[in-house]
Amino acid sequence: MNIENINDCWNSIGVWGDETPRCERLQDLIHCHNCEIYSQAGSLLLSRKAEEEYLNEWKNNLSAPRLDKNIHLKSALAFRMGDEWFALASRFVKEITHCDKHHTLPHRKNHVLRGLVNVRGELLLNVSLGYLFKVSKSETVSKYTQERYIVIDDGDEQFAFPVTEAREIIHYDNSDIQATPSTLRKDTSCFVKGIIRHKDTDIGILDSDLVFTALHKNI
Repeated sequence: MNIENINDCWNSIGVWGDETPRCERLQDLIHCHNCEIYSQAGSLLLSRKAEEEYLNEWKNNLSAPRLDKNIHLKSALAFRMGDEWFALASRFVKEITHCDKHHTLPHRKNHVLRGLVNVRGELLLNVSLGYLFKVSKSETVSKYTQERYIVIDDGDEQFAFPVTEAREIIHYDNSDIQATPSTLRKDTSCFVKGIIRHKDTDIGILDSDLVFTALHKNI
């Protein structure tokens, strides 16, 4: 059976065709996938001799020198609180979600632990990284304010915290990290390992260990 002689009846009187009359076997087979003609054609296509152009293409691909990839790139989720941009290692990020309101805890005056928030039926600790970092509220009104939450997990506990804006997962190398500027307030800089420049924005790379240690201490 030559490939040029394949009877592709499925494209004419079969399920993908529009000619009439339709294949009389469809009433019993329901779909052309169940027909031996379709199966035989598939076997022929898979077992046919590879074309010279196809072989040369793969030969060139496999013989080409392998490009070095930077296996040391790190990934982090970039987000904004107030007017400040931060990034937390993506391995700790579970999801980004919306929550309309949170539930306060009675007899608690801890401003970092805001209370509890319901995420699809699961109550999570609602914390304020903005208060922990002493970030001033933004004067720019955003539709994401107090609505978008980032859920993080360090393996011991899950936390949810509100952000002004969540941007994207960014990738960077340690060599991209610049020193923390002296203009960054002390309460904030102690949680920041350094600054990277991404899309014309300075983003503070957070020290995950210090952030989670502070959160556990405040609950």
